Amino acid sequence: MHSATLLAKLIQGKSILQLINPKKPGDTNGFYQVGDRRTYLKTELMDWLHHMPSDWHWNFNDEFFSQFDWKKEPSEDINELYRQRAMEIRKAHDYVILYYSGGHDSSQALYAFLENNIHIDEICIYYSGYDSITNQYKELRGLTQKKVAWLQKKYPNLKVRWIDYGDMFNGWTDIFKRHGFKDNMFDMFGSLLSVNRLIADEFYMNVPDWTRLLEKGKRIGFVWGSDKPMVRYFNDRWIFNFHDAMAQGKQTPMRQVIDDGTIGTYENFYWSPTDAGQRILRKQCHLLAHAFNKQAKEDFSQIPGAKPFKPGYGWEIDTMSFAFVHAIYPRLFRYGEVYFTEKNAKYIFGNRDQWFFESNNDHAAVHKDMWTGLNSGLYSHYNDWMNDKNIGIENGLKNCISQDYVFLENTKQVEQVKNTSSLHSINYI
Repeated sequence: MHSATLLAKLIQGKSILQLINPKKPGDTNGFYQVGDRRTYLKTELMDWLHHMPSDWHWNFNDEFFSQFDWKKEPSEDINELYRQRAMEIRKAHDYVILYYSGGHDSSQALYAFLENNIHIDEICIYYSGYDSITNQYKELRGLTQKKVAWLQKKYPNLKVRWIDYGDMFNGWTDIFKRHGFKDNMFDMFGSLLSVNRLIADEFYMNVPDWTRLLEKGKRIGFVWGSDKPMVRYFNDRWIFNFHDAMAQGKQTPMRQVIDDGTIGTYENFYWSPTDAGQRILRKQCHLLAHAFNKQAKEDFSQIPGAKPFKPGYGWEIDTMSFAFVHAIYPRLFRYGEVYFTEKNAKYIFGNRDQWFFESNNDHAAVHKDMWTGLNSGLYSHYNDWMNDKNIGIENGLKNCISQDYVFLENTKQVEQVKNTSSLHSINYI
């Protein structure tokens, strides 16, 4: 259960993490910054600002990504850039594992290896054998199993690992205890409350093959199909931002804290502070502008998949819409493949865990006690960070976004100020 530990340490003038070492591996997945103080924990940021209001910022490799001209479109074909990213990963690691779901992002990442004869050591699909209700179950039974069978027929040497992690959910609190965070469980979840991420964070020590490789000093790359570009259209400008909830959807703050460089490397295939990574993101942004800018200038609401306008933030396009996906992943539909697009009801809990949360499992009840404990007056300052303070944490926390990367401007009549720090509500939505 969440405790007052963080708050007590804050009042004493101490941080649970103190100052993050800039060279720490976890930094690549982003950190919150208030002056010289940095933390991976969103709740710690919220506590800091409650007691000492100040300028703040979510930093996702700002120094790296800000050195490139986002208005300049890379000349390479997008599929060539995906190939380059696969080669980057292959050269950096002795053993490469792709977490595969059969969805858009992991499929494109897999094809970047397979179709360019770049060796991938295995793909891994993890699921719960107790699940019969979630979107993951529907996708797995309806599409993914058939795709894997087709892939293994086409690529006979492709190694596929299936992990049924259903029983591991019963030990989710033990994960925090092992790493010394039993008093800070809620804090270590980050922007999401899904348990499956915690379990995946410990696969490096629970899958014997992988543990032995690490013990031998081998470099393992755990590759995630993360993530599609989060673009918006505001004041006649196309803007890209990184979002903290998206980054933490694949890596919890807990793993950022415990990562000492010996437990394998989490590799975001797309959101990566590497040469190929930045080229991919800039190219994807311009492909989307090519596809939608003409209509955006006339009436953005008529773009297929357009979401309602948000004051102070702008317009967005549903990243699961066909037009959006086809623009950035043109190769995906070569064989007439079908992809699962049903939306999750409440993102903060993660649809994968629905079977667990709706069960009569005592361990699920402990999870509920943890987050409902935030209704205590001690945490009333969290309310402003909730998507709907009347509903509470159950409806999710607002996202924090990185600095702006403007990649196309349709007008220069209004002076534009680049957003370089998270100073107000425009930086979390």
